[in-house]
Amino acid sequence: MKRDLELYFTTDTKKKAKLVIPEPKPNLTAAEINAVMNLVLQKPIFNFPQGIAVEKLSARIVESNVVPVEL
Repeated sequence: MKRDLELYFTTDTKKKAKLVIPEPKPNLTAAEINAVMNLVLQKPIFNFPQGIAVEKLSARIVESNVVPVEL
């Protein structure tokens, strides 16, 4: 199963930007996610096409299971 941590921010241009972290560690806590999002805001090292991240919007862990189909 594939897992991604998706972090959503509002940018200085009032647009939504997404940062995807593949395969986050199991048992990731809300406090740890919050700390990472705060770090992204404090150190604008990610150059989003939508602008500079200025506010936390949301976060989620997305799990997907791919089942190949034989043809």
